[in-house]
Amino acid sequence: MSGNALLVDLSPLRESPPFRSIVIARTIAVFGIGMLIVAVPIQIFALTGSTAHVGFASTATGVATLIGLLTGGVLADRYDRRRLIVWTRAVCGIAFVGLALNAATADPSVWAIYALGAVDGAVGAVSITALLAVTPALIPENSFAAAGAINALTVQLGMMAAPALGGVVIAAAGVTWNYWAAAAGTLLTVPLLMTLPELRPDEADTEPPWASLAGGFRFAMSENTVRSVLIVGTIALLGGGVGVLIPAFVEQRFGGDPRAAGLLYSATAVGAALGSVGSGWISGARRKGYTLVLMLTASFVALAGVGFAPVVWVALVLLAVAGAFGAIQEIVAYTLIQTNTPDRLLGRTNSLWSAQNVFGLSVGSAVAGLIGTAFVASTALIVYGAIMVALSLLALVSLASLRGYVDHTLDAAASDATPQFAGADIPESEEQR
Repeated sequence: MSGNALLVDLSPLRESPPFRSIVIARTIAVFGIGMLIVAVPIQIFALTGSTAHVGFASTATGVATLIGLLTGGVLADRYDRRRLIVWTRAVCGIAFVGLALNAATADPSVWAIYALGAVDGAVGAVSITALLAVTPALIPENSFAAAGAINALTVQLGMMAAPALGGVVIAAAGVTWNYWAAAAGTLLTVPLLMTLPELRPDEADTEPPWASLAGGFRFAMSENTVRSVLIVGTIALLGGGVGVLIPAFVEQRFGGDPRAAGLLYSATAVGAALGSVGSGWISGARRKGYTLVLMLTASFVALAGVGFAPVVWVALVLLAVAGAFGAIQEIVAYTLIQTNTPDRLLGRTNSLWSAQNVFGLSVGSAVAGLIGTAFVASTALIVYGAIMVALSLLALVSLASLRGYVDHTLDAAASDATPQFAGADIPESEEQR
């Protein structure tokens, strides 16, 4: 395998101008969200002095996001997805303008921040669902893994840089400028997104909304590969609560040094970015089901190892490794979802996948918190990681559709060569198609 084959495949950006426009718009949007992640809690705490208010605002946005994702799935399978993307980005930009104007007043309203944050969460979620649904129409099927890696990389790089930049802006000029920056960036993406072609679903859904959502859920639960990917995704997100344990771990092992805490929080994102950069081989992997679960298991093994780390740099390396394996797992999951979902259901299926992310991470944080109350921090990390490893191995054993999944989009390329992947001769059943 050549070195180039190991790196993220950027060909979808070169070959599909519409996909390139979407990636640029997503990158700008991620930077805006990163600026808000810092600005909203800092402003609310400054206005109220209450961490409860900060938590309630986050919860309100999370609930709105969950509703928006489910609603967006129905809308994306019913209407022109291009128009949906353009209008939702415009509304988000207007909401950011509202946050900026509110922050610029002499007495900013906390409830306005709640309301506008919820609007952004709900409408932005509709936009995310529609963006995910249009990608398969813009690139060939053998580029789905590359598209997933590009999407993941832009999000990871944005979330690494934008919060830090947001903190600098707040220190220099206050939160108002964060909101203006987010608003300007978002509104600038609207003309770019208007260049997309009309992107109607192949068969527009006409069922009543609740029946439509139920139909998407029935598909996700009846299609073996999609159902298995969602199950594995739930396990992955249950393991996403490690951040809850980091402050206590730093206090126990590294003397409560806030610099160590900051580095540990960044390490997973750095590893995830590196994993995405080195994900070029995923497109050529035939046994993507095995790859999905094995990468997840490896990430949890690394996570459990953090509890044994005697010095900061060892913990940083292990968290970065966990992030890299986790990113690869996410890219493979994205590929399998897009490959095994018909166009008419892409909106609803992607909305369920995204909604699972919002819900699963919240549950995972609660699980980590409970384990952290029962054990000292280092032991809690080991126990938490070990539980997640056990769940991952259970998924590998019990989900036959993933163990037997073979990517037959590679058959044409492999027809003149001897198969090099173990198990390449496993027949495909109708359930795995």
